[in-house]
Amino acid sequence: RRDVLVLTPWLAPIVWEGTFSRDILNAQYLQKNLVTGVVTFAVEKYWLFIEGFMSSANKYFLAGHPVNFYLFTDSPEKISHLEMAPENQLFVIPVQKEPRWQDTSRSRMDIISSYIQRQFQHEVDFLFSVDIDVQLLAHVGVEIIDTLVATISSWQVPPQQEGQRAKSKASEGHPESQAGILEGQGDFYYTASFYGGSVAEVYELTRACSAGMLEDTENGFEPPWHHESHLNRYLLQHKPTRLLSPEYYWDTEL
Repeated sequence: RRDVLVLTPWLAPIVWEGTFSRDILNAQYLQKNLVTGVVTFAVEKYWLFIEGFMSSANKYFLAGHPVNFYLFTDSPEKISHLEMAPENQLFVIPVQKEPRWQDTSRSRMDIISSYIQRQFQHEVDFLFSVDIDVQLLAHVGVEIIDTLVATISSWQVPPQQEGQRAKSKASEGHPESQAGILEGQGDFYYTASFYGGSVAEVYELTRACSAGMLEDTENGFEPPWHHESHLNRYLLQHKPTRLLSPEYYWDTEL
């Protein structure tokens, strides 16, 4: 494709539809006997999205390859039976509801890093965090697999529609915040709704973001985009080895 950017300045591929052969990648992936994990959170009213997300992810996410879905929720009793593909497994993990949604956002990184250390590292090779309020509409295959994977925000693409929002999200104003990114410093703006990589890399990312959020809280800072702000700061300093185009997480408002 010549209509889009397919390589970053640090030579990481940017994956768009039409830039890869899924058949070749599937054959390579099958030879490695890998298991991929997906972490998602359904807290408070978000339990309503569980069935829609799980049915679409079970059908389209790495179809034909083993996937462990780790569903963190404060309402496990509300989950009806979910039919899973033979190669997939669903693990429902109870979590407590936080007082504020900002605290829920902050605690995600801490929960993921803790569970990687105690459980996930022994069960999966790659791990992705995906928001629960998502409907997968087409195949998301092994073209997403790499050491450290980030997804470019769909709001970065059409600046004519909401340029100020995209611009403001690309930098965090307070230089003393652990999420601080000065104007003009960022490479891309990444969404926290879909990121991942090898278990070891996701552990380092979530641990660093969790520590940064804790330090900000102790110093009285709360970045406007919470854990997404910290994710962007981490990925500025630790370049992703693969980027997913906004096609992979498109905002229907656009």
